[in-house]
Amino acid sequence: MKFNRIFILASILTVGFTSCKKVEGPGGSSSITGTLKGKTIQGSSGSAKFEVTHVITTHANGVDGSILDNSDYFLLNTPNGGTYYYVWYENTNFLGQDPNLAGRTGIKVTYSNSESNVSIATNTLTAIQSMASADFSASRVGDIITLTNLEIGEVPDADEVNTPFIVDVATQGKSVTGSSSLSTEAPVADERIYIIYGDEDFYSESVRTDENGMFQFNGLTRGDYLVYAFSIDTLSSTGQMTRSELSASITDKKQVVDAGQLMIVK
Repeated sequence: MKFNRIFILASILTVGFTSCKKVEGPGGSSSITGTLKGKTIQGSSGSAKFEVTHVITTHANGVDGSILDNSDYFLLNTPNGGTYYYVWYENTNFLGQDPNLAGRTGIKVTYSNSESNVSIATNTLTAIQSMASADFSASRVGDIITLTNLEIGEVPDADEVNTPFIVDVATQGKSVTGSSSLSTEAPVADERIYIIYGDEDFYSESVRTDENGMFQFNGLTRGDYLVYAFSIDTLSSTGQMTRSELSASITDKKQVVDAGQLMIVK
């Protein structure tokens, strides 16, 4: 009996240690820092711009009498020659019908009547990241989704169509024409930096650079991380976006790891 009790105790301790094993992500005491510098495209026609769109789900679920109905959809677009999308909704309590819009790629989002606006926004963000990550960078704050086209140029404005959402273009896309050049390298302030934990597919957290182009991610555990910012691909004739990346590894508690310098073109 004594041997059995010792064996059981050892098993419990083993399970306890196994379940407490840390993986990359929050919950630690270490940090990753770095610097962002960049150059700006300059030319006779002015600076190129990426289309930025806000999708606000505030008026879903019967607020002010507006309700998100089964098979409702809104439109997302890319510069000429790119993929056009429609984002449509299916209620989990009812069978929805795909609008099957000709010339567009459908992105399906499921929801229920009991979900909050924030939950619907989260589901929408996940679906767009899954189906259209090559064309948009996407983030969410509350019930507001921000979508940035990853290719510069004029874009037909997004449209809420029959959804109760507010779909608004925050920045109009603009192409560069004529001769252009790059400015002198300088620290980039108030630029968003993203971090990926371990082998995850999407970024898990983001911060903005300070006035000196510095950034810092805090509260991280041991493991491998990837930090990145978006940059114009100067080898692309259409101004397509690419990622400027740095890898960093945390090996100890209370460690501050300098990932180095990211370089972008805006």
